[in-house]
Amino acid sequence: METKKERIVLLDVLRGLAISGILIIHHIEHFDFYKRPDYKLDWLVKTDQWVWDKVFMLVSGKAFAMFSLLFGVSFWIIHENRKVRGETYILRHFWRMFLLLLIGAFHVIFFRGDILAMYAIIALPLIITPYINKKAVLLISIILLLNPIGLYTIAAYVFGFKPYDFNLGYPQFDVYSILSEGSFIDVLKMNFTEGYQSTLVWSWNVGRFFTIPGLFFLGIYFRRIKAITQKPIQFWYRFITFSFLGWIVFNFIDMVWIEHFVDNNSQRGLRSAVAVYSKLCIMFSVLSLIIIIWKHNNGKVWISRFADFGRMGLTNYVLMSVIGAVLYYGWGLALYKYCGALLTLCIAIVILIIQMKFSSWWLKKYGQGPLERIWRKFTWMKF
Repeated sequence: METKKERIVLLDVLRGLAISGILIIHHIEHFDFYKRPDYKLDWLVKTDQWVWDKVFMLVSGKAFAMFSLLFGVSFWIIHENRKVRGETYILRHFWRMFLLLLIGAFHVIFFRGDILAMYAIIALPLIITPYINKKAVLLISIILLLNPIGLYTIAAYVFGFKPYDFNLGYPQFDVYSILSEGSFIDVLKMNFTEGYQSTLVWSWNVGRFFTIPGLFFLGIYFRRIKAITQKPIQFWYRFITFSFLGWIVFNFIDMVWIEHFVDNNSQRGLRSAVAVYSKLCIMFSVLSLIIIIWKHNNGKVWISRFADFGRMGLTNYVLMSVIGAVLYYGWGLALYKYCGALLTLCIAIVILIIQMKFSSWWLKKYGQGPLERIWRKFTWMKF
């Protein structure tokens, strides 16, 4: 039988770990300000490059994927809870996503790489899920995660015909000058125009417009079969095995097969398509490993410390960007001038610890995160 403690705490821990990864990668990137300090020390330049490469290898694309998966899980939990009360959540979902869109718009004030507004739009089709069976939900998820454009690109090179380039062109604007020399208002204007437009273009080019809804539907499927909370541990042993084997296959394709293409454009196109599958396999392996460790120890593991951080996931996601903008952008402390990847990683860990402590303190005092409370109160308003 599923217990309330397991259902809430394990999901919060997973969400906390996902947001922790997002926090670290965003700090390393200086919140989409890819400008590195001009060091004179050769050993420090090499160390920064090593830290950069390893953080991206371990975190990039995986934390975001887990966060998206859990968004789908949360959707179905809300639907279940309202159904138990004899209420229909479907129409309320549109209102809830509109509120998330507004929160995302607030987030864009500080960080043009916001994902919440995109979630709010992409999540609208989830209203069909109560009316289709579990197999249909899984099928939709698989089709989206396979990414039809990515499959088409791979097939084009396998069968020897020239693929159509679906990538969109990026808007032209001087992001470095604005982030380094611009005022808060200058950055705000950029974020709401070319800045956010470039985020949408990048998301399309790397396949996130397929990956995000695919993970939403998969999260709903996992919740409907109670995979995270009720499936025996053997299920997750099998899941981690297949996920790891999948990563080996895609890594082999990337490191061996793609190298045979002399044309650099061909290599870039194929690597971009294969990278999506590889990152998903790694995320599924990490997810499985966390659940296996959790179940083996009945939740008595160090990762349980991320539960409060995960419970305040929405607040912490927005808060990290407010802090990051103040730390790294020119209108703030302009630390981009002095902080390479190593020092930025240290700052990220300190900020993460501070936000974790803040989350525990806030929840003890108020019981719910500030943005979570606002979102919840306005969602269930009586009209």
